[in-house]
Amino acid sequence: MRVGLGYSTLEDPYSAGLEAVREAISKSGEPSFIILFVTFNYDPYEVFRGIKEVAGDSKLIGATSECIILQDMLIARGVSALAINGKEIKVVTFSQNEELEDDRELGRIAGESLLKSNLDKGLVITFFVNSLVDVSKMLYGLYNTMGTKFRYIGGGCGRRPGASYAYTFTEQGVNKGPLVAGLVDGIDVSTAIGHGFNSIKEPLIITETARNKIVEIDGISALESYVKRFNFVPNRDPLSQIVLHPLGFPNLSGEYIIRDPVRINKDGSIEFPTDIPKGAVGYVMDGRVDRLIKNTCLIAKKALEGLTDPGFVLVFDCISRHSLMREKFRLELESIKDVVGSDIPITGMLSWGEIGSFKSSPMYHNKTTVIAVAGKGEVNKETVGGIVKRASHRILDAELSILHEIASFSFSGSEEKIAREAIEKTIRLFGVKRSAILKKNKKGYKLLSAWGFREVDEVLGCMNQESPDRIYFLLGKDRVCRVLYMETDEPIEEQERRIYTIFAKRLEEIFSMVEAITERNRLESSLRKMALTDDLTKLYNRRGFFLLGEQYLELSRRLRRKSFLLYIDIDNMKWINDNLGHSEGDRALIEVASILRKTSRKSDVLARIGGDEFALLGLETGSNSYTALTERIREKIEYRNRRRSLPYRLSLSIGIAICDPNNPSSLKTLLEEADKSMYEEKRRKKQEIKDQLSDT
Repeated sequence: MRVGLGYSTLEDPYSAGLEAVREAISKSGEPSFIILFVTFNYDPYEVFRGIKEVAGDSKLIGATSECIILQDMLIARGVSALAINGKEIKVVTFSQNEELEDDRELGRIAGESLLKSNLDKGLVITFFVNSLVDVSKMLYGLYNTMGTKFRYIGGGCGRRPGASYAYTFTEQGVNKGPLVAGLVDGIDVSTAIGHGFNSIKEPLIITETARNKIVEIDGISALESYVKRFNFVPNRDPLSQIVLHPLGFPNLSGEYIIRDPVRINKDGSIEFPTDIPKGAVGYVMDGRVDRLIKNTCLIAKKALEGLTDPGFVLVFDCISRHSLMREKFRLELESIKDVVGSDIPITGMLSWGEIGSFKSSPMYHNKTTVIAVAGKGEVNKETVGGIVKRASHRILDAELSILHEIASFSFSGSEEKIAREAIEKTIRLFGVKRSAILKKNKKGYKLLSAWGFREVDEVLGCMNQESPDRIYFLLGKDRVCRVLYMETDEPIEEQERRIYTIFAKRLEEIFSMVEAITERNRLESSLRKMALTDDLTKLYNRRGFFLLGEQYLELSRRLRRKSFLLYIDIDNMKWINDNLGHSEGDRALIEVASILRKTSRKSDVLARIGGDEFALLGLETGSNSYTALTERIREKIEYRNRRRSLPYRLSLSIGIAICDPNNPSSLKTLLEEADKSMYEEKRRKKQEIKDQLSDT
């Protein structure tokens, strides 16, 4: 492999592109591919025209940024070109010029396009535009499509203030879309990643989110929670203060995934570059400049491990690190150069978010440095993630946070949504290499959600191969309904196995809730088909009243609230039917049903349980006492009777029964008591009429 690094700071964009690539090719010879970095104060189309003048049809991938990295320098205006030449090197590129509604689909399309080359291993380089794509979702589709045989790195490209687009490049031209990617095979590459931030203060819980916005932390507004943790300067921009302390979410290895706040909204919510799940447990992070630089030095050393003859170095360094370190940022770049040597070509860019791996599984990061070293040698898988040993107290803090998040994991919607959330947790909390959730059906198993798998047969094949780095759990009734599969980079230790088991048990409980709710919905649907309503009045019939009434009484007992039952009978219904006809009797029933429906609450159970008899079951509250309700019913009836041109007066007899939760009664008993009470009122009314007649 021959490598050439060229750069130019010429004012003219065409000349700058031409000069940078010409210098690179003069050192490498005819290139197999070119990696390009351009500051965004150039016209990208003119830069590309100059590049093509020299590069011809060579494969190319690149991006724009505010600044480019060249050895230990940060260039604010320039073009950097890294040309790589090797007979064994094979490259394929992909570009997406249009946004897609589903970013997972974008990742899948990119992966399938790269795989058409029939390359089955190599390095995947991605350049993405944060404002156009949810990188985590895109990465989900890409990794599921391409799998674990590849390594993944990438950076977010920026646009100059006021510009409409951020630009990326392939050999096909300039791209204004969300993503370009390249797959490179034939070179050994070791990658490492790190940030150097440490957790401070006590853990916090994300209690309310809306996509990429954190609405509440610990039950109060996100901004208010931040303010309580620090002594904010009153007259200084809050965002400029909280970006110094991003959020960190720990995994089981004690590593923290950084999420950088990008905007504070008027309602106190805070926006981040990607979604953060509700219930996640994190920490406010602090980064001292000396510690950040020391960490960069360590990951550079990790990236070099296993390579005997380094050829070049790529660096994606988060732009917010530069904002934090200011003039000391050059010390970070110098630390990389000191480790790899002054004779090794180093180039890269300030990135808006980074893709890299703590171990082998790629993730989207913020405020992080990704270093990739290409050369010769057998890359040690243990160094791919560039993990530095963590203090035991950090791992203990991480375990406690993870256990809390597992315990708070709850039912949140459909079975598929729960499966996606569970897989997200296996990635973020456990750092798994691959994971999947399967559901058994008549044909075998269905893939509900996965990380690193495309097809269900891939998962089943892994389950059939015993290995110390793999574990699966059978979930559900008779433990055969669903399967949770997880695969790690190293043999699973006992402590990890214990936490995985707790997670699987919690997931099983959630799926059991899903089954119970599904069964209840099925039962409700079945009940609706069983004539539970009265055709004439559209109220529940006697069967519906007993089915729902028993549930209502159970709710009353759990809430320890009194309930009441009204037994309502239409007076003189026989006279209406005999003298005015049954059609008029039907109208009377419909009218009474309408009055009862309008005076009762939606939560009350209202039914026609006989020919001219109705029943109403309700909870006793201040505004819904049975005395208030019966008074409203009688007022409505009286109002109806005051209207003119009506052939008869409506009259109701109402009986009442009370259910005390401390001494509960069955629905049948309550109905009998209310029925007796209703007939007592009827007898009283008749006696009053007799007394009035005898007086006359």
